[in-house]
Amino acid sequence: MRIEFARPDYLYLLALLPFWALLVWPRVGRGVLYTRGAPPGRRAPIADARAALVLLAPRFLTGMALAVMIAAVAGPERVDLTRDTVLEGHGMALVLDLSSSMLAEDMGERRSRIDVAREAGVRFARRRVHDELSLIGFGSDALTRVPPTTDMDLVVHGVTSLETQLVRDGTDISGAVLAGMARLLESEREPRVIVLLTDGAHNGAETPPLVTARAAEAVGIRIHAISILAPETASGGRAAQIIQERFGDERETVMQRLAGITGGQYFRASSPEALDSIYAEIDRIEAPTPRIVEEELRQPLAAWFFMLALVLLAVEGLLRGSRWGIVH
Repeated sequence: MRIEFARPDYLYLLALLPFWALLVWPRVGRGVLYTRGAPPGRRAPIADARAALVLLAPRFLTGMALAVMIAAVAGPERVDLTRDTVLEGHGMALVLDLSSSMLAEDMGERRSRIDVAREAGVRFARRRVHDELSLIGFGSDALTRVPPTTDMDLVVHGVTSLETQLVRDGTDISGAVLAGMARLLESEREPRVIVLLTDGAHNGAETPPLVTARAAEAVGIRIHAISILAPETASGGRAAQIIQERFGDERETVMQRLAGITGGQYFRASSPEALDSIYAEIDRIEAPTPRIVEEELRQPLAAWFFMLALVLLAVEGLLRGSRWGIVH
């Protein structure tokens, strides 16, 4: 706690008080001190300490009252400094694949990839309460479903409403990353992170994914890339092995390099449980940053200063009206 003045220039008026004191300070022979009720001819000796105190005290109290009023005009304030530790979240874009292959029901109990992605995405979004999230769905083009927001209910609603029919079929990973970058650059939140989930390889005709990764790295955006792989593909069924040999290695290499260039991580999910574990790992990697916030609370004190000045003037008046009096 400390005392500060909103208008400190007014305190220069205190320099005038010594001149005022020279004009009004009692001098020997100027005042006659007497006891009220005593015979008129009876004068108290000026050298008496008690008499001198009564003679000087009223001027001293008046001077103190003037000094306090000058301080009140200067705008005194009580300043209390509070420090709180807050968790500062990230700017994060959730980018989910909406291509027709996400409808494949190969994630156990006839659950489709998009159903599993939606459910895991909802749980992830509910945990990111300190972040500013945006949501993008993509196929051959990208759709911003939810612009940057701190309203997690809005993000959750956006995730649950994702459908493959919202975009044209295809897997343009570069376009999806560019859309995520655009949303993140709208915000001042840092660090900026893209969480990209797809089950396919890039087949867009525009910018190659690795060029897009270089652009993301240049503006300080990390990409965490998640590939959804069917359990058969992960375990090595014959038909799945043929597909994996032709497309899987290339897809995973691109996703790995996409994440690696930007300083992110690459993950493989072959089950709902694995996807939840991946999102939990991203939670750990992108944990909120503790930050100390200082706040000043100011309370005006001018009224208290004026009250003190009135008290001093009241005491001065009582002293003049006491059994001791001063006659000039």
